[in-house]
Amino acid sequence: MRIYLTLWIILIGSLLSAQKPFVVHGTPNWENGVFINESVLFYEDKAREPLTLAQVQQLQTFRPFSEKRNERVTKSPVTAIRTWLKFVIQNTHPTDTAQLIFFMGSHSHGFLYQENQLIYTGGLRHVVKGYVPHVGYLDLNMPPLSTHTYWLQVCDYETSIMPVMAQLNTRFTGIKMLATSSISYTLLLFVMSILVGCLLFMTLYSLYHYWLTRDPVFGYYTMYVFSALLVTWLGVEGRFSMFYLSKWLKFNIAGERNYEVISFSFVVPIFYILFVSKITEIPKIHPRIWLILKVFIGILIGQFLLSTYQSYTGIYFYSNAYYLNKNTVALVSTFLLFYSVWRSKSPIKAYLLTGISVFTIFVFIPLYSNFFFKGLDDSPNLQPIVNLVMFWVFLGLTLEAICFAFALAYRNYLIEIEKNQMQVQYALTLEKELAKRTEEVIEQGKVLEEQRFKQLETVFEQRLAETEMAALRAQMNPHFIFNCLNSIKLYTLENDSAMASDYLSKFSKLIRMVLENSRCEKITLENELETLRLYVYMEAMRFKNKVKYTIEVEEAIDPQFVEIPPLLLQPYVENAIWHGLMHRDEGGTIQVKVTQPDDDLLQVEITDDGIGRKASADLKSKSATKRKSLGMKMTTDRIELINQRFQNNTHVQVIDLVDTEGGALGTKVIIEIPI
Repeated sequence: MRIYLTLWIILIGSLLSAQKPFVVHGTPNWENGVFINESVLFYEDKAREPLTLAQVQQLQTFRPFSEKRNERVTKSPVTAIRTWLKFVIQNTHPTDTAQLIFFMGSHSHGFLYQENQLIYTGGLRHVVKGYVPHVGYLDLNMPPLSTHTYWLQVCDYETSIMPVMAQLNTRFTGIKMLATSSISYTLLLFVMSILVGCLLFMTLYSLYHYWLTRDPVFGYYTMYVFSALLVTWLGVEGRFSMFYLSKWLKFNIAGERNYEVISFSFVVPIFYILFVSKITEIPKIHPRIWLILKVFIGILIGQFLLSTYQSYTGIYFYSNAYYLNKNTVALVSTFLLFYSVWRSKSPIKAYLLTGISVFTIFVFIPLYSNFFFKGLDDSPNLQPIVNLVMFWVFLGLTLEAICFAFALAYRNYLIEIEKNQMQVQYALTLEKELAKRTEEVIEQGKVLEEQRFKQLETVFEQRLAETEMAALRAQMNPHFIFNCLNSIKLYTLENDSAMASDYLSKFSKLIRMVLENSRCEKITLENELETLRLYVYMEAMRFKNKVKYTIEVEEAIDPQFVEIPPLLLQPYVENAIWHGLMHRDEGGTIQVKVTQPDDDLLQVEITDDGIGRKASADLKSKSATKRKSLGMKMTTDRIELINQRFQNNTHVQVIDLVDTEGGALGTKVIIEIPI
């Protein structure tokens, strides 16, 4: 009895599972495609190694297509999602070949077999060929009075972007459906093009800003928006079957998966973490969180390398658990960044928190919920946008990049304010320092004047000569001070704080050297030349670098041991500048050459290429007259006192330099100093 019952159940099951063919009479004259779900059986292959066609044909576990799960809203437990469809088509027309197209939906691969022969390959990772207008279409032709059984293997990986479909079309209805869908996708293409354009503009702008400033914050931001641009660009190309950039980032893999594009989705959170951490100084204010973030960065780098390796080899994990949760590290990193920014005192944290919130809402919620709105069938333009998860991801990346751009703009504004405040404070400090130094110089002048009057009280002739020499040297100090203070005042009025600071520093050093030298009867040649260099340098700064100079010392002379009276050379150099070079628009050059013709004689030649003494005298400059009476007269008196004090013969000779036609070439002063 049990045997009969078992046979009866098997017979009933075989009758119920018998597959009815879908009948056509030649090429149908349809207006739209026809779903043949009732004529289709399916089997979901979850094996670690894919079943061959021969193995599938032996299976008795095919079920009606109506029982198939909705791949769009359900998750597969295995990485490789392989669904086999079995359907039979019968052409009853005696002469007409039925030219048909099977629409399976948008999937990675589709392999269509007629009986035991592969007749067509399609899918997102294949190139459209023949009469098929779309990668989701599979071409098949039914000869007259024929019946064929078809086996279709549909493959996806990790997740399926849309359910497996079973729609039969003619070439006319296929092209019509593609044209209708293309119109509905116009708004989607337009919006996604705007997103790509925004990311491209922000990438170029931030890259240019980084090139100008070398600010690491802009460097990390540039890499962040650039990686977001790559992800968005490749996503748009994949959605609309364009291969401008992706063809350069594809691996040609032998076997089941022909092409696989390198994924940059793991690169985005790496530079995202680095940018937010740098701009808010998370390593300083939250070192423990930064340690965790560094670990996450390492994991993300590992995920990127693993993804690249799998794209190259086509070897994936069998279980889908890792791929369904691969964004967990980026999600936790986002929460840590939000907490760190919220706890920070950064003035730009409002922009950063807004960007992170937008990123979380528009990126992670669609990725993890995989939502799908069914009530948009009457809105053909909105349905492709709202129900496309990657659109929300790209929108979130763009909006966050815009928020971060606002944060960078406000940061630059704050830096500019701080810079202006520092400049004002520095100018005030400089003015106070200048006033303080001026008071010190005046006090020093008073002290020197008091010393001069005390020295004049001595009754001895020798001490009188020494007192007169010291007095003359002391009288030269205010002359230096007067010139230098005028220069400092000029740069201060021109608001050139850097030049004023540099001039004031060298002015202070010169004053100190002049004060020290004025107390000595003799100083080393090295000290005298250093004082001369400082003086000429400051005069060159006053005349906008119109004055050039060279100082040469004969190799046989040791400037550290040769001693001469202080401030003996400066008046002649000053006279060359004011009477020779200042009247030339292009300025000129002063050459100071020190030689030792004899063991007990030092010779100094001061040569300028100015207008000459005759032309200078003809100008009758009132200021030049004053300078001559104040500088050269004191120098002449000093030389007389030096000769009287040290019983020697310091000699000065002035030579006018002329060319062959008698034109002035400058002036040469030869000073011979016994040593």
